[in-house]
Amino acid sequence: MGAWAETILADTRACTACLACELACAFRWSKKVGAAQSYVLVRRDEASGLADIRVLDGCDVCRGVEVPFCIAVCTPRALRLGRRRRTTAEEAVS
Repeated sequence: MGAWAETILADTRACTACLACELACAFRWSKKVGAAQSYVLVRRDEASGLADIRVLDGCDVCRGVEVPFCIAVCTPRALRLGRRRRTTAEEAVS
């Protein structure tokens, strides 16, 4: 217990909701462009003006690539690589 895993961290204040991260992720996984194939989902909250950025379970942070695709295409630098504590389930399969 206590192991760490890489993850995508988001700054919703910097996000412009351009969706480039969604498209890059979808293309990386399916060679198709569309949110249905993406592990990164972005929606704009019209009331607050802030983006809601979600990295779904199953994201492997583009394992084997130095910079994950979603981070590489994020012009406003709203996404960055970070670390989080691994869950018990993740530790069981590693």
